[in-house]
Amino acid sequence: MTMSTETLRALYGTWRIARGDAKGLAFFDYSIEAFWRSFLAAFIVFPAFALLRWHDLDTVPDEFPVGRYMLVETIAYVMKWFAFPLLMLHVAPMIDRSNRYIAFITVYNWSSVLQMGVYLLALFLGAIFPMLGAGGFVLVAVIAMLIYGVYIAKLTLVVPTMTASAIVAADFLLSLTITTIGIRLALGQLF
Repeated sequence: MTMSTETLRALYGTWRIARGDAKGLAFFDYSIEAFWRSFLAAFIVFPAFALLRWHDLDTVPDEFPVGRYMLVETIAYVMKWFAFPLLMLHVAPMIDRSNRYIAFITVYNWSSVLQMGVYLLALFLGAIFPMLGAGGFVLVAVIAMLIYGVYIAKLTLVVPTMTASAIVAADFLLSLTITTIGIRLALGQLF
């Protein structure tokens, strides 16, 4: 299977899972090589991530350290992509799911492409309907993507909803922590 075929199959699988179809799991390759290739999703998502970070700079004062901010955000982005899989490398054995780790991370990584699409759509809708508030659309998108993440964890790790929710909450908090530290570093306000 070529890389492009594998990518398209994985993205189709994430779409099927998002629609509540557990058969979407059949579209993924769960080999160790495919696990590493699933990190290609980070490269697919990065342009949208960079665009969103650049968009955040629309209202900053002239003296804001734009270059340092973008550099730190890029480093934080890379850290987020590896921090959660490393955390799960330790969590999976604790919940007796080491044998499901590769499947979970593979699907979870590819799902980020769909998630970014949903966030971009929410921002677009907020721009089209400013009277409804962009924040409302983004909040709905965040909640929907958290629920989607819980569903992925439930399916791939074969765990109860509460365990899957705790795993997704850990990812969310880890990401939020890395982002917060990154922003404070960019502004020179860590300590």
